[in-house]
Amino acid sequence: MNKCLVLFVEGDTEVEFYKAVITFAREKRENKMFDTHIEYKNIKGVGGFKNIALRKFVKEIKPKYDKDCIFTVVLCSDTDVFELEQKPPVNWKDIKDSMISAGAKNVIMVKAKKSIEDWFLYDAENIISFLRLKKNTKISGNSGYDKLKNLYKQANKMYIKGMKSNGMVEKLDIEKISIAVKDQLAPLYKALGVKL
Repeated sequence: MNKCLVLFVEGDTEVEFYKAVITFAREKRENKMFDTHIEYKNIKGVGGFKNIALRKFVKEIKPKYDKDCIFTVVLCSDTDVFELEQKPPVNWKDIKDSMISAGAKNVIMVKAKKSIEDWFLYDAENIISFLRLKKNTKISGNSGYDKLKNLYKQANKMYIKGMKSNGMVEKLDIEKISIAVKDQLAPLYKALGVKL
C-alpha cells in the first residue's frame, strides 16, 4: 500500500526549508528510508489554504497515485497572521474537513510560532555568515521577518517573504533549528515515524 505525505506551505523558502527538515528526519531514522512519497506544494501565502490547496490535492497530487494510496496532508503555516486578526483568514476545521472529504486519511498542522523566519533565526550565526556580515552584527526588528529583512539590508540584499532564499536555507543548521522548535515540528516528525 502506497503512502504519500503532502506538505502545503506558504512560499518557496518554506519548500526549501521543509525539504531540508525531511532530509534531516530521514537521517534520524534507523534505516534512513521512508516508505512514503513526499510532495511539496507552494500555495503562495496563507490565503492559498482556502482555495489553492484543495485544488492542487485533487487535481495534481491524487491522480499521480493509485486509488489505495494513503494520504497524510500537512498544513504548514505561520501563526502571526492569526494572532492579530479578529476574524482569522482561514478556518482550519473547514480546510481539514474538505481535505478528508477529498480523500486524505489524516490532516495535520505544523504551525511556526509567529513565522518561519523566527525559526530561521535560531541559527542566526549561519545567516550572518551566509550574508558575510561581521560575527557581532546586531539583530534588530519587531518580528522574525523584520529581523531577517534588516540583516539582509545590512548585506545590501533583499529578503522577500516566500521567495527562494538563494542559498540561505542550505547554510542553516537544520538540527539546531529542529531541536529549538521540536514542539512545533512534532506532528510532522510523528507522521514520518521519527523521534527527535
